Amino acid sequence: MSELLKKVNSQPGSPFSSPRPTYSPYAKSSKSLLRKIAPLHANRRTPPPPPPRPPPPKKSKKQLELEEKWEMELEETVEGWYCMPEGERAALRRAKRDAEMGFED
Repeated sequence: MSELLKKVNSQPGSPFSSPRPTYSPYAKSSKSLLRKIAPLHANRRTPPPPPPRPPPPKKSKKQLELEEKWEMELEETVEGWYCMPEGERAALRRAKRDAEMGFED
């Protein structure tokens, strides 16, 4: 009878089960093995951020004069130049520069 009571109480759902944990052959070995394994990259730091992009090259005096001339031509030829948003002006300046420098789409 006592053996039967022990067997029933050892079931996982029993209210009279013993407070000590059940034996698992994997518990001890896995903990000890994990302690022995070296942590991955223990002293490795996070990589530094990439360096900033270099500033654009400075424009020569001749290039600045050419761009100013093109700007004046655009002001004279394009209707409503001063009312245009800056994005549209930049696109027209780029198109003018490409046309003058010989680049084609």
